[in-house]
Amino acid sequence: MVSQERFLQDLKELLETEADINMDTDLLDIDEWDSFSAVSFIEMIDQKYKIKAEPFTVAEAVLVEDLYSIVEKA
Repeated sequence: MVSQERFLQDLKELLETEADINMDTDLLDIDEWDSFSAVSFIEMIDQKYKIKAEPFTVAEAVLVEDLYSIVEKA
């Protein structure tokens, strides 16, 4: 199980942002989040957490919490 704090830290590192990101943050409000970031996210959770995610599941995410749910359910 990955803690929310670690997940948020890893996500901010992936996005190379200092923006205030929390579980309720809308992904559309994160300037650095785009389709490339989504692919990078899939790779990151595979490498760091050994979790495989379906691209469609990531694409359907609206909030940061949705991304965390992908990790939490694995």
